[in-house]
Amino acid sequence: MLHGLYILVNNVRTPLTLVNVDASAEIKDLAAQVTLTQHYHLPTSLFNAPVEAKYSFPVPNRAAVHSFVLIKEDGTRVVATVQEKQEAKDTYDKAVEEGHFASLMEQDSPDAFSVSVGNILPNEHVKVELKYSTELTEDEENDSIRFHVPAVIGARYGAPPTPTITSRWASSYTDSSSTFFSFSCNIESLTPIAKISCPSHTVETTLGPDPSVPNASSLVFSNYARVAFSSPKALERDIILTLKAASLDSPRCIAEVHPEDKSIALKLTMVPRFKLPDVKEQEFVFLVDRSGSMSGSRIETAKKALVVLLRSLPTSGTFFNVFSFGTHVDSLWRSSKNYNQKSLEEATLHVDRMSANYGGTEIRLAMEAVFKARKTDRPTSLFVLTDGDAWDLDNVLESVKSSVTKAPSGAYLRVFTLGIGNSSSTAMVEGIARVGNGVSASVVDGESFTGKTTRLLKAARSPLIENITVEYAGVTAESEKDDGFEILSDGDSEHTMAQVEEPAKVPLSLFNDDVDPMEVDKSTASPAPAVVLPPPSLIQQSPHIVRHLSPANRFYAYTILAGASQPIPSEVTIRGRLFDGTPVTLTVPVTVSQLVGSTSVHTLAARKIIQDLEDGQHDSSLADGDKHDTDHVKELVKASVIRIGKKYSLASTHTSFVAVDKSSAPRVFYKSAKKSKGFGSAIFSLRRSAPSTSAYQCAPPPGSAVSTPQQQAPRMSAGGGAVFGSAAATASSGVTRQSILGGYGASRWLSAAPSAAPPPPPPAPCMAAPAPLGRYEMDASKAKSATPSPKFRYRSSYDASDPSLDLLSSSSSTSLEDESSPASSPEMRSAKEISSHLSSADKLDALVRLQAFDGSFAPKAIELCGAKATVTFGVTTNQALAATLVAILFMEKQLASDKDAWEVVWEKASDFCRGVVTEVEVAELKVKLAIALGW
Repeated sequence: MLHGLYILVNNVRTPLTLVNVDASAEIKDLAAQVTLTQHYHLPTSLFNAPVEAKYSFPVPNRAAVHSFVLIKEDGTRVVATVQEKQEAKDTYDKAVEEGHFASLMEQDSPDAFSVSVGNILPNEHVKVELKYSTELTEDEENDSIRFHVPAVIGARYGAPPTPTITSRWASSYTDSSSTFFSFSCNIESLTPIAKISCPSHTVETTLGPDPSVPNASSLVFSNYARVAFSSPKALERDIILTLKAASLDSPRCIAEVHPEDKSIALKLTMVPRFKLPDVKEQEFVFLVDRSGSMSGSRIETAKKALVVLLRSLPTSGTFFNVFSFGTHVDSLWRSSKNYNQKSLEEATLHVDRMSANYGGTEIRLAMEAVFKARKTDRPTSLFVLTDGDAWDLDNVLESVKSSVTKAPSGAYLRVFTLGIGNSSSTAMVEGIARVGNGVSASVVDGESFTGKTTRLLKAARSPLIENITVEYAGVTAESEKDDGFEILSDGDSEHTMAQVEEPAKVPLSLFNDDVDPMEVDKSTASPAPAVVLPPPSLIQQSPHIVRHLSPANRFYAYTILAGASQPIPSEVTIRGRLFDGTPVTLTVPVTVSQLVGSTSVHTLAARKIIQDLEDGQHDSSLADGDKHDTDHVKELVKASVIRIGKKYSLASTHTSFVAVDKSSAPRVFYKSAKKSKGFGSAIFSLRRSAPSTSAYQCAPPPGSAVSTPQQQAPRMSAGGGAVFGSAAATASSGVTRQSILGGYGASRWLSAAPSAAPPPPPPAPCMAAPAPLGRYEMDASKAKSATPSPKFRYRSSYDASDPSLDLLSSSSSTSLEDESSPASSPEMRSAKEISSHLSSADKLDALVRLQAFDGSFAPKAIELCGAKATVTFGVTTNQALAATLVAILFMEKQLASDKDAWEVVWEKASDFCRGVVTEVEVAELKVKLAIALGW
């Protein structure tokens, strides 16, 4: 593992020291603000003239980056301003050429940003400070929230959005003493804090408010806490904090008045609690990422999650299938099978044999294969289990959005995602669920996942709530004045056109002597329509259209009410309609924020509105001309994003931060220095090194040339930048500054280079796993266009009990030694042996594996739960009923704190028992069993 910024000059590796990184956060109720400060130092021994540095850092996908400051060694703060992206880059380039100390921050993807710092002086200390706000998500338990600070951008498959230099060489340099990381978080809750935990790191937790606060003694002690930790080296794991407090799930709406324009921003949030009957008939498809980045604990987590999901499916009316993807995609069966005990056992055996040997991450190709194979006579819920480590974000989201939109109303499509592992792409994981009308959850290495899968499955089993609207008491929908724009909703277009009286048609002669058929029309094409934005709507809401409300999954809605004349609404009402026409409604009172001068709600609301615009969710006023002129609509959307980004100081797809210090004399005359011998041959990369066992540790064969970005787009990017200091070197010769893009680290130098040293040997070339035989398959290498027409192959018969059929066999030498065999599965070993050493989470996983498709449990569950069969069968001789009742009691008594994790499993088991005996008899048997077992 490398630490600090790395500069390579003629293959000599020298660190640009990352002195320290400080991350401070404030959690107030259901939102957080994070301040990251990175301190760098350019040693005198490195260069005798200014250099430029570039590196990447991660933020959560939900975050709004709203402040960027460059801090000089004397403490002077150079505050960045927001400009249109190309304008900001031009401003930065010009400042650097003129010798000014400058910096540029750009968005590479919604969860990855890059920063360039130009004209750093020798021996200079530089600090870069950025702030972002983010909303918090629900965690495993009821009334709990999850705070996530990403520390690593994982190695991502495919070509990044801008050209980059691929990292080919791994350095052996390590120096953890030159970097350290500190984290602190102040927590304020509206109700007493019940529990704080950090599954990612060992932290110091102190209850009570910060003593430095002037009125600390008058604050409610139990509503405050402080969390802190520090590390002498770069972090390799994201920071996860979970908090539990009373009424966190309860509906609430906060109103904030902007200190300048007096606009009103509203934040409505809750975790819905309602129970609806399951969708009667539904198809469930599970798409598992088996690419190289999923190796190790990630694929094991995916397999365990699959076991829970498969056993939690509805007993009747259910069809299901399991797809796997990497460089290619295949499925367990040609089409989904009916859910029964045989198909469940086949799927479990298939899951137990899974390993991460499928090469790259062609996620779009895999999802399109699922969309093509899905049933169209019933709704389909697709569950994607992935780390999301791919750059093809825009095309993936467009494919999902298109498929969901085209799905028939009676056979709608929803997509749910479970992000797995540290450094997983929150932009990909959350984005797929957002445009797929589903919900997402994430789990880092070592974190419990069962509660999260339960929430996902509850949402998938519930029918859609339609026609959801949000109403604001006392607020008018739109201004009645004529502002020069005719705004029509899509539904009003035909009606309005029908009211226009058309002039009488003049008959056209089929033969006119005045017409020369050989005459060429010399008229020129009409110019592109001017990009003229309509004024902002008086009510700007995100989601622009509320498409789903799911039980047990947190819902957010943001609104900006423009104009000082708008009153603060007293209450907000959500309305909707069930599939059978039953109305649903909820009214939430509005609480006005007392934080003077705060704009945090406005910031998050603006970020969400930008996200809607980028997703294509916007009102028809943007299509003031021909709404089918997609290029014109794109320009209008871009202009809208720029307007919002500048107004609320937000980095986005089309806006960037730029800071230029013109308070002092230029540090170097760039144009003359540019002619220095060897200019442009200094590059460095700041990233997290991929594990040596990863399928992404790629390199060309010995002796082969390393191609430049202009020659080929890398299939696997260089890895990601780690905000907390992880790095790896890149090498190239004669590369101009314009080619050093993409945010993985770059440097230009304006002095002679140190002496050359031989580079370390390259790693072995990466090998994509060959396509397994005997399953429904599509190969990404055969795709010839952005929307390929895949070719499939499938063996006509499949029998899980046939030992001659190896699902993962191929013509290659791919080994299966690392895969789980049926004999190694928990249900094949002694239940007593398993129970003796498993944690409660692992014990639940083992127990779930013993549940049949109909909800009953195998007799082995009795021993696993620590009960005696002789005692159990003394209460009832029905073995299936006895084992199921023991499992139910075990979950209720021994795993009570994990109720969110086993609730769906418990409900299915209870349904089975009520199908065998009456509900009264079930209650009586449970009491007798509890007494007999001493529980």
